Amino acid sequence: MTQCATRSRPDANSLRGRKPGSGLSPYYDRGEQLKAKHVGTKLVSGRNFASWALGLVAPQTGTVVLDAGCGWGRFTGPLFEKFNLVPANVFCVDSSLGMVFSAREEAERRLQYARFAAAEIQSLPFRANGFDGVMANHVLYHLPQIDVGVRELARVVKQDGWLLATTNSDDVRVPVLEFHYKALDTLGIDYESEAESPFSMENGKQRLENGFGVIDSFYFEDETRYESAEEFLIAYKKIGRYQNLVARTDVEPALKRQLPRLVRQQAQEEIAKEGELLCPVRMGAFVCREPMH
Repeated sequence: MTQCATRSRPDANSLRGRKPGSGLSPYYDRGEQLKAKHVGTKLVSGRNFASWALGLVAPQTGTVVLDAGCGWGRFTGPLFEKFNLVPANVFCVDSSLGMVFSAREEAERRLQYARFAAAEIQSLPFRANGFDGVMANHVLYHLPQIDVGVRELARVVKQDGWLLATTNSDDVRVPVLEFHYKALDTLGIDYESEAESPFSMENGKQRLENGFGVIDSFYFEDETRYESAEEFLIAYKKIGRYQNLVARTDVEPALKRQLPRLVRQQAQEEIAKEGELLCPVRMGAFVCREPMH
């Protein structure tokens, strides 16, 4: 069995005394809200995105894997349930200590005893060439220095190993965000305009070329369908932008209460017109090989 030596081998005990260093929004302080969003999103096709993405690299039972930016464990669980990996060969790290605790609790609930630690992708506590496979799924756009993170991920991958990096596409309509920002405008609530994602399916390959010689892109397209505004509103209340708005102290409670009403109204108008609200899903994965050590 392949073993992975580390600079300082992380396990459950290594979490003690560690402080979160993600610098992200309160939405990422724990994994429960993010899990609720992922689990609650039902695709029309019935497919599971995490299982689809992992199928692109098809890890084997003895594969040693690092889940960098593991979140609540969205991609960790299928490693055991779909691909029968050995739990001791799976290392999970996240910059948010609370997220790591959520991921560990999720794993223990499933009796999947992987290894967990709080760590930054831009400074991983592992030796070079230590992993058969590394995952950085829906996380690289959070990094302040993506190129540094990519080179660090390449450093810890074996020469014949792989990196799986998933992300969203910028080239798709997202009604839940469209309605959210229109409601904020209506209520006069200030917010920072969102720039193009720093790591998307459209620009991610260029960023990954800083660490890997071979990069293949795979798109995942589907849709979610809502037949009632109430159903859509439930999904809306699970997104980070809404939860972060609720947590703001500079917004009056009365405005916060009006926000879901305005979002629901927009959803109802579209459903009344079209008979349903179809939300396209367009995201994907990069499979990277030949790390530049």
